[in-house]
Amino acid sequence: MEIVNIAEEILNKAFKKKPDSAEVFAIEESSISIEVKEQAVDSFQSAASRGLSLRILLGNKLGFSYTSDNSPPSIDRLIKEAFENAANNEVDADISFSKPSKEAYIKKLYDDKLKGIGEKEKIERCMRLERAARQYDKRIKNIRHASYEDSEYRRVLMNSNGVKSIYSDTVCSTSIMLVAEENGNSETGWEFDYNRFYDSLKTDEVGIEAARKAIDMLGAKKINTCRIPVILDPKVSCDFIGILSSSLSADSVQKGKSMLSDKLNSNVASPIINLIDDGTLEGGIGSAPVDGEGTAAGKTLLIEKGYLKAFLHNIYTANKWKTASTGNGVRGGFKGLPGVGITNLFIEKGNISMEDLIKGIDKGIHISEAMGVHTANPISGDFSIGIAGHWIENGKFSFPVRGVVMAGNILELMKGVEAIADDLRFFGRIGSPSIKISEAVISGS
Repeated sequence: MEIVNIAEEILNKAFKKKPDSAEVFAIEESSISIEVKEQAVDSFQSAASRGLSLRILLGNKLGFSYTSDNSPPSIDRLIKEAFENAANNEVDADISFSKPSKEAYIKKLYDDKLKGIGEKEKIERCMRLERAARQYDKRIKNIRHASYEDSEYRRVLMNSNGVKSIYSDTVCSTSIMLVAEENGNSETGWEFDYNRFYDSLKTDEVGIEAARKAIDMLGAKKINTCRIPVILDPKVSCDFIGILSSSLSADSVQKGKSMLSDKLNSNVASPIINLIDDGTLEGGIGSAPVDGEGTAAGKTLLIEKGYLKAFLHNIYTANKWKTASTGNGVRGGFKGLPGVGITNLFIEKGNISMEDLIKGIDKGIHISEAMGVHTANPISGDFSIGIAGHWIENGKFSFPVRGVVMAGNILELMKGVEAIADDLRFFGRIGSPSIKISEAVISGS
């Protein structure tokens, strides 16, 4: 039976038991994952799954249950468990379900061609990725993995308020990790690309870039402790934004777990920073017509010219503050309740090239790798991380650097941004250009 029909059946059966409200979420996924090593298939996995969940409200009490089995007995059990859970839960007047609204129009979510592309072609793409990396330089000695993945999703959300959202989306990705060696030294290189559309996915460029990164870091050394200007590579900047993102959730604020709790309308970053969450971004991995609760996707300006202007909401956190959801009700899957999360979160790009950022530095460091950003304190914002990159002297890269530490505070780092490049790049749901920090303490020899 079609997943849409199953969802309708569950909703109709549940409503016969007279809840105040009911909601069904259903998802189908088919995926393929390939890894190649030494021009041979090392791993090949193909999978298909389906899952359904039911939320009901009974006297302001929430009931929830889920299943991956759509047989009649399982559906009956799903409904029974949701009502039993509601009966045992506490009253919470802030829980409600979405109401009908105009869905966001999102371009480029689904690749019609993907189903017609055979396994052999996808395997050859993996092999080509590996070849491109090896051919870049003879010092590339080991390819740890060269991989290709794709997934196709069909998502359904409907509720007793009249919401009915059905859409499909696809995503494809390639990635490679390799090792370069020279004179007893070794360095790793990693690169990836993802796209909603198979034909737009980069392959040779990914292998070449991973190889270049590894080669460029050979011979890395420590530097003396110093206070210098710093350029953060987009990936490193995204790592920091990822830590900050939890503090932008109204749920974190309401629970007292946000470094931004008392800072609404206050200066929290450099005046050149605009931080945006956009669930309607064309091609964005987090884009969708609606969020995980059926609220229309939207665009939220979180930080404007350095000032904190908003937090991200789902329906529950919005009800608590008597405001509207920002379309940031997210689900990790059918087995969990909707939380608050980002869609496509990014720092708005500037109008200067990364090369020009470097040219403007007499002595400094370009950080291309950060180790341990996840250990940063999400409430205070304090961090101490290992970094690697390139020493900059007289506006040029001088030599690779490794084995040093940068410590500080995320908000102070954000306030120290004095230039933003035009090379915005996304890593999953988070994006950033290269950014220049006026100064930071680097602890070395």
